[in-house]
Amino acid sequence: MDIRNEVDNGGQVAKVMFLVLFVALLPFFFIIGIYVQDPTSTMLNNVASITRHLPAIYSFKSPLLSKVMDVYVKTSPFVAFVLFLITNKKLRLKKDKSKWYLLRLYLLVSFFYMVLIYSFLLTNKELTNSARVLNLMSTNDIFLSFFYISLYCVIFLFTYLYLWFFIGTFRAFKERW
Repeated sequence: MDIRNEVDNGGQVAKVMFLVLFVALLPFFFIIGIYVQDPTSTMLNNVASITRHLPAIYSFKSPLLSKVMDVYVKTSPFVAFVLFLITNKKLRLKKDKSKWYLLRLYLLVSFFYMVLIYSFLLTNKELTNSARVLNLMSTNDIFLSFFYISLYCVIFLFTYLYLWFFIGTFRAFKERW
């Protein structure tokens, strides 16, 4: 496999990844639209009540919108995992790095990914009592929506990269052992 072919495959994977991310973000706009039309929507209340036992990042200023959007953010790793299953055959790590360097990099990425997932998907956090940036995000529904959409994108991309590093490191050890 030559360099040009690897670049073409990488470009194709990136296009597919961003297309899937764009499609995965569409439900946010439906949620926002429903909330704007009816802030006490029965459908949104049902989603919030069914998922009330899940930990959430929420805002006291918009509890219903924040809970429903937080629930949807929790789907991000699953969407990234499905995309990874579809595209992993075309992914390769650069071969100019040693397998021990890749292992150290993988461990560092693993630590960062676990902190990210724990902080934003597995804990309860109230935004209005948080740091300035998070407090700013809970100021109104527009900032709150931007926060959840950004969070979805970050978790999606880091999940995909984490899986890529995992498989890439595994392949490097398998090929170079």
